[in-house]
Amino acid sequence: MIGMHSATPNPLPRPDLPPAAELTVLDLPVHDEGQYEYQRAEGVEWGDLFASLARFSQCRLTGVTIAGGEWGKTTFADVRFEDSRLLGPDLSASHWRDTEIVRGTASGVQWFDADLRRVHFEQVKLDAVNFRGAALVDVVFSDCLLREVDFGGAKLTRVRFPGCTFENADFSRAKLADVDLRGARLHFKAGLDALRGATIDGGQLVELAPALAAHVGLRIG
Repeated sequence: MIGMHSATPNPLPRPDLPPAAELTVLDLPVHDEGQYEYQRAEGVEWGDLFASLARFSQCRLTGVTIAGGEWGKTTFADVRFEDSRLLGPDLSASHWRDTEIVRGTASGVQWFDADLRRVHFEQVKLDAVNFRGAALVDVVFSDCLLREVDFGGAKLTRVRFPGCTFENADFSRAKLADVDLRGARLHFKAGLDALRGATIDGGQLVELAPALAAHVGLRIG
């Protein structure tokens, strides 16, 4: 059942980054199995790149556009994306650790089977993003729009959504543990039965009541 108890917030994920002045400019082409450490990129566009199995560590990416391309099994550790756009890249089975994505757009991203741990999305517009089968642990979505986001079959553990708006989210067959939905505007197109393990507040319960009643076959006369 959906819980309404108080939950202790998990610490906000933050990357361990040196000052921008100490990072070298990433001016080499990104490629498969590339290693990028202590670097920064600003205002660049990476379109249709093949960057599978690459690793980004302690990097700052500002105003970067990643359009399409193959980024499967790439690792992002202690990375900050800021004012950046992810437009349809294949990030399947990628690994994310201690990373921030701030004030950006993620549209049509294939994040299925990815592993995200201690990741913070802040003021990000997520549109038609595919998290199917992904594992999200200690992840925070702050003040984000999640439109047509698919969490089908995903595992969410200690995930929070303060100030977020869901539009037609799909949680079918998802597994939730200590997920905090309080402070979010909720609209689900599927997967209400998968919300066991989630915490909501009283106002959200009232908003969800018609959908919950329909889900269990109750008629309100």
